[in-house]
Parts: sequence; C-alpha cells; structure tokens
Amino acid sequence: MGHGHEPLEAFPGCPTRIVHVIAQLLTDLVSRNDQLPAVAAQVTPFHSSKPPAISVSSYLVDRILKYAGVSEETMILALIYIDLVVQCNPAFVITSLNIHRLLITSVMLASKYFDDLYYNNAYYARVGGISVAEVNNLEMEMLRMISFSLYVAPEQYDRYRSSLYDQLQWTKPAGMHVPAPMSVPPSVSSPSSVDSPEVMVHHSTSQHYHTGMLHPFHPTAFA
Repeated sequence: MGHGHEPLEAFPGCPTRIVHVIAQLLTDLVSRNDQLPAVAAQVTPFHSSKPPAISVSSYLVDRILKYAGVSEETMILALIYIDLVVQCNPAFVITSLNIHRLLITSVMLASKYFDDLYYNNAYYARVGGISVAEVNNLEMEMLRMISFSLYVAPEQYDRYRSSLYDQLQWTKPAGMHVPAPMSVPPSVSSPSSVDSPEVMVHHSTSQHYHTGMLHPFHPTAFA
C-alpha cells in the first residue's frame, strides 16, 4: 500500500479493529447527518421514532461483534451494502434514527451471502433487539433498495478494505475494548439453543442471495 505498514494479512480473521473503524466512521456520519432537516418522505421501515439509547459503537461491538460472530469479510460487505443503499436511493439519509436497523440487516445479509454457516433471522432479531417479523421485513426492504444485488467485485471489496485499514493506520483506537467471545445474546435463554438446526443454518441447505447484477458504485456515504 506504500505506507510502510505491515501487510493486511498481519491481522487475519480478527474483525475487532475494522469494527471500531467502521463504528467511528458511521458515528461521525450520523452526527453530521442528524443536523440536516428531517423530511417525512424519507421515512422508511429502517426509521425509528427516536434514536435508540445504545450508541452505534456499542451496538456494533457489544451486540453484533460479541454475539453474531462476524468475520472481517462480513463487516466489510455489510458496509458496502449500506453504502449501496445510499447510492441507489439518493433521498435516503443515514441518521441516528435508522443506522441501527441498517447495521443488523446488512450484517445478516452479508453473513448469508458470504459465510458457510450463519444464524437464522430469529437469532439476528435477538441480537439486534427487534422482532422476528421486523427483521424479516427489513431484510426484504434492504434487498429491494439495492435491487437484490449482493455480489461485490473483488476489486471493489479490496478498495473498501484498503480504505478502512488506511483509516486504522495500524494503531489501537483510544478506549478500544475487545469483548470476550459470547455464544448468545442475553435474551436467549439457553446457550445450547444456538447450535440447534433451528438457529444455525448451513450454506448447502438454504437459499442464498447470489446475483450477478451489481452496478459499480463508490463509497459515497462514507466520504
């Protein structure tokens, strides 16, 4: 990359650093966009009536990263999908009213697309703090907003990944907390239920979102 840093492969398989960078980028974006006047026509199923009490950083680190077992690849794909929502829907503005639902939905879609083994919608609903009916609705809404296109070209993925690592600059963010791995969110009564067929889904036994109609786009939402 020409910056004198260690190669990206120096931190394989650990999304914690990337998650903190994404959390900071989204927090800054939301802070800026919250200053814009609200427009009723822009309200979507992703919008809540008031900002959730949990911060973007805590939602990503203490909920999604801690309980959903996301990989670096999944998080980067999720970021690209959020960016694609904005790219394909110019009137849509990412704010504190919609960022949490955007995050849990994009992570769920990215995991279904990329991972061989992933949780079902009911589990993601628990992680995200929303109902199963709502997460099902949000899944279809995001797919509709990005024209059901989840394929990301390798060069596009590499561009986002490199940009995130440039932001990181190989330093530990201030106050960075690495959570201990957890198998289930607090609302799940029994850890053993996570490994049941009703919760875990294998790639070979489910329908996945593989499409080949991605239109090139740029990281406009996070510029």
